[in-house]
Amino acid sequence: MGRAAGSAKSFSGRISPVPILQAATGFWGSQALLTAVDLRIFTLLFGGPKSAQELAQEAKADPVSVEALLDANCALGFVHRLGEKYRNDEVSNAFLVEGVPGSYLDLLRFMRESLTGILNGLPAAARTGRPAVAQEGLDATQVGAARAFHTGAYATMMRVAEILDLEFSAYSRMLDLGGQSGAGSLCLARRYPQLTAVIRDHAKFQTLAEEFIRGVKLEERVHFSPGDPDQGEPGAEFDLALLMGHLARRPRAALPQILAAVGQSLRKSGMLLVTDFLLEDSRSEPREAALFRLNMLATYGSEYAGALTRSSLYGLLRDAGFSDVDMVGLPTFGITAITALRG
Repeated sequence: MGRAAGSAKSFSGRISPVPILQAATGFWGSQALLTAVDLRIFTLLFGGPKSAQELAQEAKADPVSVEALLDANCALGFVHRLGEKYRNDEVSNAFLVEGVPGSYLDLLRFMRESLTGILNGLPAAARTGRPAVAQEGLDATQVGAARAFHTGAYATMMRVAEILDLEFSAYSRMLDLGGQSGAGSLCLARRYPQLTAVIRDHAKFQTLAEEFIRGVKLEERVHFSPGDPDQGEPGAEFDLALLMGHLARRPRAALPQILAAVGQSLRKSGMLLVTDFLLEDSRSEPREAALFRLNMLATYGSEYAGALTRSSLYGLLRDAGFSDVDMVGLPTFGITAITALRG
């Protein structure tokens, strides 16, 4: 069941405003992290401990300000202080350094440059139900988001393959619908050398997807096919269909048609694999899925912000002719993985 913040009691027994203050000041921590990324602090510390003065000189920034920024990131756990010098935490070395495989810097920069502005329009979107993003800028925003989330999507698919322990070696042809950058296809194709994949998405994502395909040298087995992912490829009889984050980005009224098209694209007993932000029936858990709805509201409007729960998707899959539906919550930022077989 979901849980509300509720009232927190202090030691004196009085109601405390701390839960409200923690939620309202959450941007303090995000801004401390994002500003350190802007100044390349974690990349500069990758070579070893440095003082605030040394970092300020290399970052071309004010020394006192850099020291305050470093101490704030120490409080967050991303940096540690050793006397007068600072060093990266291991998580910072793994994900916050330029040029390191699996870096999340593109995602954090997208949050700073685009997502923050989008969410500033959330009050207006909540009042009117209309998106805060101007439609003429939507394509660029979507492609920027696809690039930013590529590393996280790739890592999510790695966890899915490990946790679910699925036997993908029985499949040879995969259809990745709404795959954008193709992160899921690339992860599975690298892991299973017999697997070929077709990424079906709108043409605006083609250049980005092909960049990532070339980057892992999978041009012979992974191809981008421009088109409407909601239509699938009826009659193609793929072994495996992948919907990675696609359903939560679509109008809720369109989901039955999308799932029907997926079923028509699979061979009999072919598998559908979904990873997405799905809510429990409480609609407040997982926390990340509940908050993700607000991103959809601000970006696309209320048509895209209806609750997408695990139980409602289970029913939609059964209605679309799928059987053996199995759902597993992943320890990965509120993501649920679903497998189902075409009946």
